Amino acid sequence: MSRLSERIENFNRAFVLYEQAHTAYCADKENKLIQMALVQGFEIVFELGWKCLKDYLASKNIEEYTPKDVIKAAFKSNILPAAQIWIDMAKDRNVSSHEYNEKKVAIILDRIGSIYFEELTRFHSWLGEINE
Repeated sequence: MSRLSERIENFNRAFVLYEQAHTAYCADKENKLIQMALVQGFEIVFELGWKCLKDYLASKNIEEYTPKDVIKAAFKSNILPAAQIWIDMAKDRNVSSHEYNEKKVAIILDRIGSIYFEELTRFHSWLGEINE
């Protein structure tokens, strides 16, 4: 099994949990435990997502090492149609672990549960296509 296939498999397992947390969050947005599960699920899926991109680019002889550089290269290679969303996800991923202001957390949760979920769902489908 290639490194990319292994990462995709890990992404897929984590994405299932992220989907479950998303469903629970949509049903009860005030539940703090569900909010924590959604944030943690997002963080893991994002981390595995950019690393899948990194490995995919490497398979095409494009070597990048940081999330931001990988995202830019994936956009230039027409892999990611929404690079700005990925840049925003990277920023929110970095902030979400260290933010304690409830108003700011609510804003991040809203993005994780809507914009980011839609983009990561699209990305999940794309990974399925390239991993067939």
